[in-house]
Amino acid sequence: MNIIQIGCHSGNDKASSFLSLNEKYLNKVLLIDASPSALSLAKIFYKDFKKVELFNFAVVDTNDTEIEIFYPVDENNVSYSYCSVLESHVKTHKDFEGENTPQQIKTHKVPATRINKLLKHFAGEYIDRLYLDVEGLDCSIINDIDLHQYNIGHIRFEYTHSEGAFKTNGPILKKTINRLSSFGYSIIKDSNFPEDLIALKNI
Repeated sequence: MNIIQIGCHSGNDKASSFLSLNEKYLNKVLLIDASPSALSLAKIFYKDFKKVELFNFAVVDTNDTEIEIFYPVDENNVSYSYCSVLESHVKTHKDFEGENTPQQIKTHKVPATRINKLLKHFAGEYIDRLYLDVEGLDCSIINDIDLHQYNIGHIRFEYTHSEGAFKTNGPILKKTINRLSSFGYSIIKDSNFPEDLIALKNI
């Protein structure tokens, strides 16, 4: 199996559960996150996985090779696992944290790339699964995939923030669903993870 996850955070999520169950079938697994601190935790989590490669990139839909990311920190200057290239997204997300609201938002630059460059790592092979959780850019990243060139069987993405933080069901999401449908994907919801949509390629 060939798997790519953009927004792997610190590991221990729905993608890692699938990888654990199917470890003996894995061929190539790319895990990407824009947050260096989250990626450090992911490296610890996946240290016993032989087929997993981890990369520190922000995946964007522009030709920027470096970009600022924004991330909240607590009163001890400890960064939270999520970050975004959209400052407005982090500020709004921060307001939903309740009593554990981080005290401030920090920023620094990280390497950036486009998704098609990452997909080249699979050298034209079938990609079984793509997981996306990039805090506000999921639909933009999907719309940037060259679906004529890359054959991806299963795409899971967080649509909750498709129109802005905690805003959905607008023109951006509609464009993404229409595009996926035009390439033969069926769109389904996952009742266990209501923040996600799954696009399954019709055979």
